[in-house]
Amino acid sequence: MKPQKILLDVENKLMQINWQDAHESVYDFTDLRRACPCAECQPWKEGGGEIGKSPEAVLRAVGALNAVSDVEPIGGYAIQFRWADGHSSGIYTWDYLRALCPCGEHAKK
Repeated sequence: MKPQKILLDVENKLMQINWQDAHESVYDFTDLRRACPCAECQPWKEGGGEIGKSPEAVLRAVGALNAVSDVEPIGGYAIQFRWADGHSSGIYTWDYLRALCPCGEHAKK
C-alpha cells in the first residue's frame, strides 16, 4: 500500500497520509519520533522489545519532541525525518507507517 498524498501540519505537529485505498492516517510527530525504526531506537531490531515501542532511555531523551526540521522521500518505499533533536537515521517504510496508523485497524499482530 502506498500513499496518494502526504501532508505535514508543522503548526499542529501532525502528518496526514491519504492511502491508495482511501484510508486516512494522522500521526503526531512525538509518536512518530518515539516509534523511530532505526536500530538505536528500537530494541526489536535485535530480537527483543515490541514494534513501535522505544526503550525507556530513548523515551527519556526524546521527551515531548514536537518538531521536524526536514522530511525526505527514500526511493518509492519510505520517508526519512530529520528531527529537531538531530536524529535522522530512521527510515519509515510505507508498511511500517501503515502498521503504526493510530486508528489501530492496521496494526501487525
